[in-house]
Amino acid sequence: MDKPHHFHSLAKQALFAIALACGLISTSHADLRLLSEEFPPINFTEQGMPRGLAVEIVQEIQRREGSATAIEFMPWARAFREAKGPGETALFGMARTPEREKQFKWVGPIVTFYSSIYAPAKDGMRLHSMDDAKRASAVLVVRDWFTAEELKTLGFQNLVSVTDPVTAIKMLLAKRVPFFATERLSMPDILAKAGISPNSLEIVYSYASSDGYIAFSLDTPDATVKAWAERLREMKRDGSFLKIYRRWLPKDNPPMGIMP
Repeated sequence: MDKPHHFHSLAKQALFAIALACGLISTSHADLRLLSEEFPPINFTEQGMPRGLAVEIVQEIQRREGSATAIEFMPWARAFREAKGPGETALFGMARTPEREKQFKWVGPIVTFYSSIYAPAKDGMRLHSMDDAKRASAVLVVRDWFTAEELKTLGFQNLVSVTDPVTAIKMLLAKRVPFFATERLSMPDILAKAGISPNSLEIVYSYASSDGYIAFSLDTPDATVKAWAERLREMKRDGSFLKIYRRWLPKDNPPMGIMP
């Protein structure tokens, strides 16, 4: 039973070695791992293939760099832990927050996230300020997501952490908790996959936007990070970045600058 898998593994290794020998793959990126999570439409898998806005941006950078590293998808908490090293690793798309600033090397921005607070639709629940949200009985957040970090930094004492957004949505609709603070770009796909009507929830307060980046581990050489930043800069200059962005998020404004 192991022979076919073993054969394919050897074949892949042989092709990789040939590509290296022919200069088709840059040896400077051979040890770099690329990590991501299921977060449509930004990064996700479909029939086993990586897809999404950030995926296409990363793959175009790889193409220009002559790199062929496969993207590894895993739960966010594990990806975040592994991205901090040891080893050369890049995790995308990660919101660049003050708490994370010195833990990674950054290339981007590649996407803009928007933070909003949801409630069950037609429930009459309204928030007029962040102070209103702080006074609520509880606010759901997904553990280790940047939206949870944002609210903790703002002094929220009423947060209830869950492991995934579907759990949060189900708790919200069951009225176990009145509010759910999350990132709005991913909500349509999350609701669709959970079989929940998009009309079941409504945004009752929008409070922030954050840029998403490719976050490199501190073990990743500066030369690698600099090369990726330059390829992204090229993409923003030649229009390829905007073309990808418009395909996935036609109603949103892309972040066109490059931050060090």
